[in-house]
Amino acid sequence: MSQLPSPPQSFLVAEALSSQELSALCDTVRDVVETAGGPAVSRGLEQHLDGPDYDAATWKTLAQDIGLAGLGLPEEVGGAGGLLELLAVSEQLGAGLAAVPFLSSTVLAGQILVRCGELAHEPLAAIAEGHIATAIVADADGRFGPAGVILATAGKAAGDVILDGHAYFVTDGMSAELLVVSVRNGDGVDVALVDPSGPGVTRTAMRVLDFSRPQAAFTFAAAPARLLTSDGAGLAALRGGLDVALLARAAEQLGGTQRAFDRTLDYVKIRRQFNREIGSFQAIKHRLAEALSLVELARSAVARVTWSAVDDASLADAAAIAAAWCSEAYVAVTTEMIQLHGGIGFTWEHDAHLYFRRARADAVLWGDVSSHRERLAALRNW
Repeated sequence: MSQLPSPPQSFLVAEALSSQELSALCDTVRDVVETAGGPAVSRGLEQHLDGPDYDAATWKTLAQDIGLAGLGLPEEVGGAGGLLELLAVSEQLGAGLAAVPFLSSTVLAGQILVRCGELAHEPLAAIAEGHIATAIVADADGRFGPAGVILATAGKAAGDVILDGHAYFVTDGMSAELLVVSVRNGDGVDVALVDPSGPGVTRTAMRVLDFSRPQAAFTFAAAPARLLTSDGAGLAALRGGLDVALLARAAEQLGGTQRAFDRTLDYVKIRRQFNREIGSFQAIKHRLAEALSLVELARSAVARVTWSAVDDASLADAAAIAAAWCSEAYVAVTTEMIQLHGGIGFTWEHDAHLYFRRARADAVLWGDVSSHRERLAALRNW
């Protein structure tokens, strides 16, 4: 098996920016998302018949004007920053339910390609410039596993393969300009690059619960692809990139959980029943206390990965923990958000259902809670 290159040093540094610089970056991202309309933008994406299925204007500002498309990527391809910056930005995007392909393109596809060596420099440079990429990492049940990846056969030229098969739940698949595919190549799993608009590739938009996170289904029928790894080295690249994406998704969930809690707390301070604010009722206090404990557990799950140097083992462990804890916390707190807002919380006009939709959709993206707990148990030999 060929030796995989190590991730760039900037990715391994837990604090590449000073606290003031990181705070300024978070403020900038939050301002851009709120100026664009915040969660309300996703309502307009329910039916995107004549336009993109993401917020193109906000993505241009974030990706090109601010340079977030290259976050966590190597400097030689136009990237900057590391894991801490990825998580901090993801938290702000999650708080505002930003409908942008940061998670699928910069994080998931980008972090897989980072681990594929020099052959991936060209697509990495395209991602850093703001071109949208995504990756196929889930099989038919939504999890990642070697048995569920696309079948590849040898092509006419060295390094080329032909793909046949189906893929589902591909985040931002309809808008992707580059497609990173996990393929069964002989007895191992490798990474290949495919033109999603090329011959033999058919993509179809899927109906989704969360309008701000579109998905697509792909069919490959003798579709040409270019291998980026060999001898089964792609499995480690795919797993490492997916672990970073799970952590970034957890940071998004943390941002959404915190925002849902804050908005609920603000509401119970002004909503009155029996001539009193409902937040003064003991039962409401207990429910909010429980919700706050879930917020803090989610924050701990995300923050723990920044406390020490990152290696493959600690990254996998942290990803499994964060994926499970943050998914459960987000679903629970957004459920309370709807309940404690009373009748208004069930209306289309209120944002509560938008956070609930994201929470439920994210809870099964790249594996449900039980799959991450099973993985954690295996990693720790329980």
